[in-house]
Amino acid sequence: MSITRRQFLKASATAGLAAGVLPVLGGCGATGDGAPVTLFTGGTIYVDAATTARNLVVQGGTVVALDVDPSAWPGAAVVDLGGAVAYPGFTDSHMHLMETGTMLVVGGEIRPAPRNGREVAAGLVALAEKHPGAKALLAFGVNPPDYDAWSLDDLAEIDAVEPGRVAIVFDRLGHNCVVNGFAMRKFDADRKPVPYGGTVVRQDGKATGMFREAAMNLVATDAFAEFDDASVKAGTAALAAQWARRGYTGLVDLMGATGLQLMRPRLLRELEQEGKLPLRVHYCHTLLSLADVEVAAGFVGQDTDLVRFVGGKIFVDGAFAGGQAWTSWPHTLPAGSHGLPQITTDDAHAPELNLNRIVARAEELGLDMHYHAQGDLAIKAVLDALARVLDSTGRLRGIHTLIHLAYPTPELVDHLLSVNARAGGRHVVATTQPGFWEVEADTTQYYGDRALDAYPLKSLIDSGVSVGISTDFAVSPIELVNPTKIMGVAATGGSYAAHHPPVTVQDVVQGLTVGSARTTGQRDVGMLHVGYKADMVVYEEDLYGIAPEALSATYPALVSTWVGGRLTPP
Repeated sequence: MSITRRQFLKASATAGLAAGVLPVLGGCGATGDGAPVTLFTGGTIYVDAATTARNLVVQGGTVVALDVDPSAWPGAAVVDLGGAVAYPGFTDSHMHLMETGTMLVVGGEIRPAPRNGREVAAGLVALAEKHPGAKALLAFGVNPPDYDAWSLDDLAEIDAVEPGRVAIVFDRLGHNCVVNGFAMRKFDADRKPVPYGGTVVRQDGKATGMFREAAMNLVATDAFAEFDDASVKAGTAALAAQWARRGYTGLVDLMGATGLQLMRPRLLRELEQEGKLPLRVHYCHTLLSLADVEVAAGFVGQDTDLVRFVGGKIFVDGAFAGGQAWTSWPHTLPAGSHGLPQITTDDAHAPELNLNRIVARAEELGLDMHYHAQGDLAIKAVLDALARVLDSTGRLRGIHTLIHLAYPTPELVDHLLSVNARAGGRHVVATTQPGFWEVEADTTQYYGDRALDAYPLKSLIDSGVSVGISTDFAVSPIELVNPTKIMGVAATGGSYAAHHPPVTVQDVVQGLTVGSARTTGQRDVGMLHVGYKADMVVYEEDLYGIAPEALSATYPALVSTWVGGRLTPP
């Protein structure tokens, strides 16, 4: 049985794949033990970022052979790529699936980005009309010129809209939120101590509804609890399907934000069982303190084929685009600020917030870790904690990922490589978002001339750091999340090319495949060599043969994505 590209695209449209159903095309091909066998041929197949094969054979979702004589596989179903080009599946190594999906389906983005209470209120009016029966109004996009100037007048504007139910609006960074007075009263937010690394903005001693950084924990987790599993599940499924359609076969869900924990991985497993999860989801548990390391360890051993636990994620510093990157040099706004550490490096504030204790305990439990590290002091804090573990135990067990990795100095890159070498390699990796090169100018008010030099991707790659590529959606604008768009930005330097030495498209493919896979702790994704999962993205043209400036969100055309040899939504 042979299936052409035209046929499998037609099949995807008629089989209900938009809802996430994943039929195995060509299931009639089987070996003697009954396991389906599929031969992919008729195009160029990159089995890693640089090596090609004429064809490959998939059995039970895994690549079992390359460059075969087709006559040796007489029972195999054949997928004819029709001259298209396949690559190992792309993984978005940092995005927010569950909470962003929920916001998009049962809430919404307020556009244009509201800058004050009056504009937020107008957006909430439209949202209330869209979701009249919702227990809470959930939105994102607020972008005030000065967070700390949020006032009681702003609160009054918001309180005038649906004053009898919770209203919460996250900023575009996911590090700050605004709530109405009803929410503050319901969650008793103003009576709880403000967490370290957070701020409740006040006027005349009264809370204005602006909760910054770690202070979001006073309202955000409770606000999401207003939404039942069905709502969260629907949003998660919709956003996962959209990522599959954009060319991803996997993602790392950070599953929470600063001051927000949204841990419902059982919903992902339900979607998988129902045949409605179109890609692999590697999820993290956001840690707010040392005690959460033990909670995270409870998710070990629950993995399925598509739903896999990574480990802990912790915020070391605040939002880069909010002026809160933790740096050794002062920022322009607020004048003299060095950013905001979200965690301590000793017991001066509380042992529960000591990063060294948290890292040591995670290592004892063998957990992989992701660290929100923007700013040289944030990066140094993580690397110093890892070095302490090496001094004490002589090894690292987990994979430690520094996400964002803004403002790494050459000395810190050397520090990272040294720690990694002492650990035997592969244990310290990074992720970054070259798409952010397009929007870095938004941060000049905080960092002045340094703003455009935050993400030195090429120097990291050239130094030998393993770098995964990510979007950080919904922080990144949706216009910048398609893999081919990211390639175009990274390979040209983006809008501020003078500050960004371009990398090659092959570098980006390496980052989306092997680099991103390394951040998950898994060793069966990221390539198409024998023994790896048959996760593939197929494009009409070879990405390496296209002028970088021509690459865009829609060019070249994405033909299909395959997860474990199964076709996902077109």
